[in-house]
Amino acid sequence: MTALNPDRATLNFLNSFPEAARKRGEHLQEEGAVTQIFGNHLFIQGRVEDNGGVHRTTLRLQGNRWFGSCSTEDEETSGAVMFAAMLERLHRGEDLPESPNEFDDTPIVDLIEEKLDRELDDKEADFIFRVEKRYRRYVIEGEIHDHDMVRLNPRWEIASYEPLELWPVPPGDILEFWNYLGYAFDKKNLRYPDFMDAITDLEDVQRRMRDWEQEREVAAWYDRIESVNERPPQEIPHKIEFRLVSTINEARVEAREEYEEEWVSLREKGEIERILKLFDASALRMDAASQILWEHFLRYSEKTGELYLDLENEEACCFMNLLFHQKELKGYMVNLDERPFQVVDEPLSWLCDDDPMDSNSFALQLVTQSDEKVSHSVRLLPGRTELYQSDETVFPGPPRWLEDTEIMPRYSIPKLVIDSLEGVEFLRKIGSSLPPSMKRRVTDLDLFPHLKMWVEQGLTAAETEHLVIDVKALEAKGRREEKLIKAGWDLIKQEPVKGKALLRFAREKLYPIPEILLQMGLTYDEKLEAFKGRITKQFPEKFAEWIEAMPESVELDIEAKLKTILSDPVTAAIRFEVVNQEIDWFDLRVVIDVEGVNLSKAQIRQLVAARGGYVRMDDGSWMRLEIKLDPEQRDAVTRLGLDPFDLSGETHRMHAMQLADPKAAEVFDPKAWKRIKDRARDIKIDIKPDVPDSLNANLRPYQVEGYQFLAYLATNGFGGILADDMGLGKTIQSITYILWLRKYIEETKDAKTKIGPALVVCPKSVLDVWATEAGKFAPELTLKILRTRDDLDLDEVNNVLDILVLNYAQLRVCGDQLNKVRWLTVILDEGQQIKNPDSKAAKCARELDAENRLVLTGTPIENRLMDMWSLMAFAMPGVLGTRAYFKRRFDKRKDPSSQNRLAARLRPFLLRRTKGQVAKDLPPRTEEEVFAGMEGIQEELYKVELKRIQQALLGLDSDEAVKKNSFAILQGLMRLRQICCHPGLIDPKWLKEESAKMNALFYLLDQLREEGHKVLVFSQFVSMLDIIKMRLEVESRPFNYLTGQTKDRKGEIEKFQTTKDASVFLLSLKAGGAGLNLTSASYVILYDPWWNPAVENQAIDRTHRIGQKNKVIAYRLLTRDSVEEKIRILQHQKTALVTNILGDEGFASNLGVDDLQFILSHGGSDDDEIPPPPPKVADVEKVTTKKKSTVQKVAKKAAKKVAKKASKKDSKKDSKS
Repeated sequence: MTALNPDRATLNFLNSFPEAARKRGEHLQEEGAVTQIFGNHLFIQGRVEDNGGVHRTTLRLQGNRWFGSCSTEDEETSGAVMFAAMLERLHRGEDLPESPNEFDDTPIVDLIEEKLDRELDDKEADFIFRVEKRYRRYVIEGEIHDHDMVRLNPRWEIASYEPLELWPVPPGDILEFWNYLGYAFDKKNLRYPDFMDAITDLEDVQRRMRDWEQEREVAAWYDRIESVNERPPQEIPHKIEFRLVSTINEARVEAREEYEEEWVSLREKGEIERILKLFDASALRMDAASQILWEHFLRYSEKTGELYLDLENEEACCFMNLLFHQKELKGYMVNLDERPFQVVDEPLSWLCDDDPMDSNSFALQLVTQSDEKVSHSVRLLPGRTELYQSDETVFPGPPRWLEDTEIMPRYSIPKLVIDSLEGVEFLRKIGSSLPPSMKRRVTDLDLFPHLKMWVEQGLTAAETEHLVIDVKALEAKGRREEKLIKAGWDLIKQEPVKGKALLRFAREKLYPIPEILLQMGLTYDEKLEAFKGRITKQFPEKFAEWIEAMPESVELDIEAKLKTILSDPVTAAIRFEVVNQEIDWFDLRVVIDVEGVNLSKAQIRQLVAARGGYVRMDDGSWMRLEIKLDPEQRDAVTRLGLDPFDLSGETHRMHAMQLADPKAAEVFDPKAWKRIKDRARDIKIDIKPDVPDSLNANLRPYQVEGYQFLAYLATNGFGGILADDMGLGKTIQSITYILWLRKYIEETKDAKTKIGPALVVCPKSVLDVWATEAGKFAPELTLKILRTRDDLDLDEVNNVLDILVLNYAQLRVCGDQLNKVRWLTVILDEGQQIKNPDSKAAKCARELDAENRLVLTGTPIENRLMDMWSLMAFAMPGVLGTRAYFKRRFDKRKDPSSQNRLAARLRPFLLRRTKGQVAKDLPPRTEEEVFAGMEGIQEELYKVELKRIQQALLGLDSDEAVKKNSFAILQGLMRLRQICCHPGLIDPKWLKEESAKMNALFYLLDQLREEGHKVLVFSQFVSMLDIIKMRLEVESRPFNYLTGQTKDRKGEIEKFQTTKDASVFLLSLKAGGAGLNLTSASYVILYDPWWNPAVENQAIDRTHRIGQKNKVIAYRLLTRDSVEEKIRILQHQKTALVTNILGDEGFASNLGVDDLQFILSHGGSDDDEIPPPPPKVADVEKVTTKKKSTVQKVAKKAAKKVAKKASKKDSKKDSKS
């Protein structure tokens, strides 16, 4: 060991300590108390053990001076420790280690390699690097935490941010440090890398730990017992009750606690706070009535700031009205004599009579129901039912007519005031009888509302029409007439009366009229001196409903043309004619016979096209048509898939199997029906062959039914679709079908007939699935996967192969050669790949020469119903008519029944089973929505982009305008959704900024990793997957990655399926949404929502399928107050759009102007009409500060790596996924 000679800076540092510290430090160094030291010429870190204590010191050279710090606060000890450390540094000289990761001066890596007698590989060296990093941190900070341990094993549970206690005494070197860590892992049944066994002696550590752990456990139990013993006995809640004491001027709440005789008025805030504190501590109990009174009083006091009720204040009177209506408080509201108030049903009323004190006045006297005069003032308590409070009793009473709430029992009113039209009307309004001297002179009459209605043209423009209504109030004999104008009812005519007679008109029937007019959206027009409303397409239906709901007391005068809306519909009978027939096919035409009315063909066509709705005729009247079909007939026509409202004159080509419904006989000509029935009888329906013996599998009952359905199709020469949910085994059903079909051909055809091969076309990712399952379940079949175009050998196909499997790209490229083969059957797996009938793949598929055609798909409709035509144009050409015919009948119509008709037409050729229907043994599936709230830059970017889109789309005020601009709308929504995912998706410069959703994702991944779960993470943006991937790499987490660009797809899937690590599989929504079997994962995270929920369901079905043993949980990440949340709400509202066919129609193509306005409204809390998100919502908007800071650091590291990649990517890559 070569010692160092001290330089001037070192000498100055050593001489700066007092003599006592120098002597003690020298002694410590000589005795070997410096148990650890490392560093260089600028920095020294040391550990010194003295008198049973461990002290850490750090020395730094700044300029020409050494500065030191020490973990102990004792000045003398601190100086001695720093002095000893500097002497040890001089003593060791050039042998001073630069880091603490050594054992007896041997680096830990060298020690392991020596024990293993080999060099460490990269993965092992990386693990040692992480151990060394943890040890360096421990030496500096003297602590180790859960987040250190999780870096060495991702399944270590992060329980807290407090330091861990893993050893009885601090480890003296890295070897001892690792052995304690290894023991901690082993104790939790967590494995560390096998190569570390070379330096791990768990038995030795266990011996050292046994006594210490026992001591800790005993101490912990003593602490628990002591805390229980020292805990004061729980105070038994004592009872408290409340009551309200009231006069007609004020009211106060009083309380009485248990064992107290006196009631105490709650006059001080401190007293209320004391009771509240006891109440919160569960030290009080009260009966239900006291609790109601207490809670009401607290709310009132908090609102008004008052501790008592001043009954001259109207708000206090309204509060008293509320309390008196609480039946539970009977007996808890008392007067000054402590007698409970009596709340009676008998009302007070006003009695008007001659005033005995003044001959020129009438007296208005408050009386009880028994005409007993009230002798003292009462307090009016306003409310829905007016209450009048006296000293002991509370009465219901007449309507309020005074501003003051203190009501005198008697008022004197001049006779001139009462003896008038206004006066008698006033008495009627307050429920008072007339004075006896006036009764003979007053006649009570009713006013009835009268509405005169007509249609006015050209009020605002030449083509516009308005409903106009003149509203009047009439007395039956014409003695009074009023007109409703904007300001209210205006007197037009009042017949004079003879002598002193007075007419009093009851107006109750007039009160609802303004509200009734508002229901039709009518406004007053000063020029017309009447109310008007615009006549639109929806007007007739709305008008009919409005008139239907009109009160009987309203007199209606409706002009003749307008009145036709209220007429009964014209009735018609329907029948179907067969105009042509070819073997299995019938051409049908709809014929409608209108009864009792002479109408032209054009008028009938108009009425039929309206489908029972109103049609405006040439003379200005309205008419509607009702087709006479009883429920059974209507059901039969619907099951046939025919439209009773089709008067286009066009024929409908239908297969005999589509028409074979016994109940349809009533709507067909008898001769035509006989022909249909005879042909349908020849078709073999009950085809249920046994499962071939050569199949090496036991099919589930529903799989047997599926295979037999395919046999039924082939027996009758039909093509069709097997549309079972993902994961129900469509592949094995198809293999069974191929085995049966080959045997069936052998048994039924001429012996010389050659059995052709089967062609399977599937996505590239599923090629090996077919090979694996065929080899496993039907090894007798010779199968070949076409890897390249050059591998296609027609001679081999015709003479050697039983099954050729290729992908859709190869179908396009090799179409001409494939057409030269007569295929036994062609099976299109994931058949939605040909959903576009103009695509080359769809055209090539239709041109194939095959005896049988089959489509396999879990989601045959993704974006529009035309997708279904394309699938059936391959499987069963003609069954849905020509493309133009189908487009007119099913694709563009808004008639909801068209979807039911399509389902009916497909029924003989399509079989669809959901998991809920057939796979009873499949574990349940749960979907939860996780919301994350944007902050900072992400939120600012979102608001700016939202405002830009709102400005760009300003003026779109109809569904048609939305459709015309659908591309621009979808582009704008795409940018908003990208910002929701991560700001870096719209510009790489924002990659370092935080993403709320990214935080939520890794929060979930952390939880699932700690529990040892595998997770599938789907995103439609490949660049988003790259950002997630980089962060996983930075955090050394195991993952797999699959997009449309991945070459070794099979390898990635196998790695994920076989690994025992809590791994993450990143998949693009399209590339990972078809044909993959990933049952080793039971958790799915959908990072960004897709327009079509069916695509998301496909993604979840990658793991929720046959073979899955665990409950499947899917988390859908959504950004709070964003387009994502709005789209999800609309998806919930529109889910039923096409589920009665096979799947979900394209969501985006169904957006209307109202939907768009809803999606682009800012935020989520300001719009009362926004429905709440679905239940079961996890909310991770709040992440701890410590967690977020870690996330930011890692995200910034990942961002640097991603920025280069992301800047080169464009939207093309995303679309390819």
